Amino acid sequence: MRVALALVLLAGPVLADPPLSADDFDALTLGRTMTWAAFGTVYGVEQYLPGRKVRWTFTGDECKTGYWYPDGPAICFQYEGDPEPDCWEITTSGPDLLARYTTDPPGTEPVLVRETTEPLACFGPKVGV
Repeated sequence: MRVALALVLLAGPVLADPPLSADDFDALTLGRTMTWAAFGTVYGVEQYLPGRKVRWTFTGDECKTGYWYPDGPAICFQYEGDPEPDCWEITTSGPDLLARYTTDPPGTEPVLVRETTEPLACFGPKVGV
C-alpha cells in the first residue's frame, strides 16, 4: 500500500478530467471572448473566431492575430510575429476552463480561462483592423 501511495505522489498532480479534444475546445470557445487569469489576475483576453482563428491581447497591449491547432492532447496557439507556438492542456472546471502550459513543471497552478461579456480592447497602431 505504501508503494502504491508513493507512486501516486511521484507521478505528480492528476488532472481531474482528460484534456479537451480540439472539437470540444472549439465548441466551448467559438464566437466567445475569454479572459486568461493567473493567481486571480486577468493578464489577457482572447476572441475565438471561425476557422480556429484567434485575436489575443495582453491586458493593455496591442492585439495579435493567430490560430490554434491540436497537437496530441494539447491545444497550441500560433500568433503573428511569434516564432514558437504556445501549447496548453485544457480541461473543464464547471463553466470555466483550466489551462496548463505543456512545459510547466508538475504542480504548477493552472490558468483560469473564463468567458467574458466585455469586448476585446485592442490598443496600438492596428486598432480596428
